[in-house]
Amino acid sequence: MYRIGICDDDKILCGELEEMLYRVTEELSVKAEVEVWYSGESLLSDLQKGVSLELLFLDIELAQQNGVAVGSFIRNEMEDMETHIVYISGRESYAMQLFRIQPLDFLIKPISEDRLREVLGRSLKQRQNGSLCFEYRKGGSVFRIPTKDIVCFMSEDKKIRAVTRTGEEAFYGKLKKIGEALPRDFVMIHQSYIINQKYVREYAYDAVTMLDGTVLPISKPYRKAIRSKIRQSQKVDTNVEL
Repeated sequence: MYRIGICDDDKILCGELEEMLYRVTEELSVKAEVEVWYSGESLLSDLQKGVSLELLFLDIELAQQNGVAVGSFIRNEMEDMETHIVYISGRESYAMQLFRIQPLDFLIKPISEDRLREVLGRSLKQRQNGSLCFEYRKGGSVFRIPTKDIVCFMSEDKKIRAVTRTGEEAFYGKLKKIGEALPRDFVMIHQSYIINQKYVREYAYDAVTMLDGTVLPISKPYRKAIRSKIRQSQKVDTNVEL
């Protein structure tokens, strides 16, 4: 069951979006369950009680606790990097403050069914990629780590350190070759570092800050590609100075 949430104080929009989601998921042969909240407070209350979602459509201009604050709470306080968040708004004036929340997309009202189909398809594809594992050899054995649990890879001479949410693993290998086998969420920022964008708190011109506070440098050859990825992820306010 693909669990989808909608959080918007516009009840008419919620009803229309819910109907579209059921139509699109039926077209895609996806069994879905859609739940609606009309305030950020009620959504967070249920999430803290154990409600889990694969995909959340979250209005930015909520009446009390706005969508940016709600998304920040989900990512930072609940430490939930798994729920795909799609922001919805009547304005296009949001940019870098959303990027640190790692939204899947940004939709402008009124929402078209074609855009909804595109976003849902991407969510499903990324979920499928998230079930993948990274394999490495150590001694005479093969080990596997779910890619969704990997924060980054660090290269020290010929040794690779795979930093995960719960610790780290070390083995021998070449970082560039590892990068070629990883899902698109992973990006090389330095000849010694590959990061999982899901665990990035903040991007600067020459460095990234991970959720645990670790700061890693972005070397010159990779800065242009990183800025491009930021713009692709935002899809809003492409004139933001980076």
